[in-house]
Amino acid sequence: MRRFSVLLSLVVVVLLGIMALSVHPVAVAQEATPAGEEMEGITFEPVTFASGVDLTGLSELLVVRIGLEPGRALPIDPDPGVGILLVESGTVTVQVEAPMTVTRGAGLGEAMAAAEETGDFSTLMESIAAGEAVTLSSGDAAYIPGSVAGEIRNEGQEPAVALGFLVVPPEDMTGEATPAP
Repeated sequence: MRRFSVLLSLVVVVLLGIMALSVHPVAVAQEATPAGEEMEGITFEPVTFASGVDLTGLSELLVVRIGLEPGRALPIDPDPGVGILLVESGTVTVQVEAPMTVTRGAGLGEAMAAAEETGDFSTLMESIAAGEAVTLSSGDAAYIPGSVAGEIRNEGQEPAVALGFLVVPPEDMTGEATPAP
């Protein structure tokens, strides 16, 4: 979890650096705030995370918004890409042929703060067994490992919308293999 805090701090530093390039220098003072978590007018809220993700070599990052009407299903092909599916609205059922982890959006920020104090991060993620279906609601997310088949479906009565964050090898984005050196 320290990696998450370090990553969050790094993102904040980069954003501040970008903002500093476009702002004229002005000296201001403010009261101390928690490092990397809040700034005046800007907030950062943990949404989800996946631990132990092995990303070796070059990869492409793709973010897609997926809309599923009631009764519709989207197959997951067993390609080498890994991903996080974050439900924006409605409910989505995910079932894959490998173990996956789920974080629940409700109260994740408070749970992460408590876990940092105790050092026990095991309660932040649910482990879902291979082949087991799990239903995700708004704010919930699933880490889906690579090279597994499965399905994302809307078993509810309302349309569902989710964001898919996919990390794939470059050849999977272009359909061509990278030339050997």
